[in-house]
Amino acid sequence: MSLRDSFRYLNQYDMHKKIINEYMLQKSGDTSKLRRDTSKDRRDIDVIRENHKFLWDEDDETITWEQQFAKKYYDRLFKEYCICDLSHYKENKIAMRWRIEKEVVIGKGQFICGNKSCTIEKYLRTWEVNFAYVENEEKKNALVKIRLCPECSLKLNYHSKKREVKRLKKSSKTGKSKPKEQKAKKDSSDSDSSDDKPSSSHEEQPETGSNEEKDSNPWENVKPVETKSRDEEMEEYLDELLL
Repeated sequence: MSLRDSFRYLNQYDMHKKIINEYMLQKSGDTSKLRRDTSKDRRDIDVIRENHKFLWDEDDETITWEQQFAKKYYDRLFKEYCICDLSHYKENKIAMRWRIEKEVVIGKGQFICGNKSCTIEKYLRTWEVNFAYVENEEKKNALVKIRLCPECSLKLNYHSKKREVKRLKKSSKTGKSKPKEQKAKKDSSDSDSSDDKPSSSHEEQPETGSNEEKDSNPWENVKPVETKSRDEEMEEYLDELLL
């Protein structure tokens, strides 16, 4: 049977296999010709790395789908605290990145030391760092916060002292006066009472149980205590928690 006659009864796929097996795979090693070229393959992480920005501005244009994909990844990051790599701190080379959701859940970078290779949870200190980096051949700066244990804090401040962020105690808003103010009010009330003259004999004194005394509101001179709203309490709680 001729080659043309054999092809006559084959479909396209079988014809393709027959040609490959009989004309291209006669020698050992010829199967390498059938391997797909993977040199131009890109994964999602490769696209993010190529279009990554440490800080995206609202007016940054996202023209290509790669830029849009990198921007969406950036929007899902948590940008309150940073994770750092202090393995080259003696060379003054410190790498930083934002936290991902998994790290936020376990408390890494906030309740656990922000150095990626450290797991200490006690005596953490918050530092404010002017992070200088190069992006797209352009030098940039960003002011970031990072929480580190005492040992990692020494590494961070090996070349220059950074600014430590400390929690401030907020003044009480419960409406309670200070001791000095209470004493001043007491003195003033005593002086006012001593200056009062006794009523003369001809003035009529109100009778006990009169209508005037019954109609008066005993609470009208009491100042209401200022209470905090739910939002204010939540903000104070978050301030104490995050610092």
